[in-house]
Amino acid sequence: MKYPGLMAVVFVASIFVADAQAQTQDDNLKIMLESPYANTQIGQIGEIRGWATHPTEEVIVIYMYVDGEYFTEVPVGGQRADVQNAYPDYVNSLYSGWSQTTNFKSLTAGYHDLEIVAYTEFGTYNSLTIGFCVDKFTGEFISDASTIDFRTVDVVHKAQNALLLEGVEVDGEFYNMELHWSTAQQGFVIEQTRPYEEIIDDDYSAYCQICEPGL
Repeated sequence: MKYPGLMAVVFVASIFVADAQAQTQDDNLKIMLESPYANTQIGQIGEIRGWATHPTEEVIVIYMYVDGEYFTEVPVGGQRADVQNAYPDYVNSLYSGWSQTTNFKSLTAGYHDLEIVAYTEFGTYNSLTIGFCVDKFTGEFISDASTIDFRTVDVVHKAQNALLLEGVEVDGEFYNMELHWSTAQQGFVIEQTRPYEEIIDDDYSAYCQICEPGL
């Protein structure tokens, strides 16, 4: 597999230059994407985050690709005691976390593929790919909080770990907004929004309105 965005990998004070044609995939490299969830709908600023660790090699960098195009790189080094507890014998597993704040509004509305590629100090790699949908929400940065009014909510639908608010007003427009529990962030996040429509309560079980690929 060839990743044209990879030019060099920074390791402490040295630079390891990897030949894209000679890269070797290593399934022993464990990589986890915690946010965003697969097939979720996003219209806000959020995090692309997770962890990566290897039993004998240090994982040092993450490369991200959106729809096959290089997006950004993120160093690995965030403290993750939970990963260390799960993989105590893996190299530097305590510092296996990575995270990138992303303005999803900068992407075009519709379905996208996100590929996460983790590299070790020796150039071996592993990857995973998910799909997600950008709905744009209002399509721009909301700088005035007074334009958001939850008093217009008509109905609150309940699921096991989510709430769907029907009829939230944002700058004169009305939306259905789902708040979903995020284990990675330890709080509720806006998981998806849609223009206002009446929802039949029996049909709601969270993730009820996923954007279809190609839309």
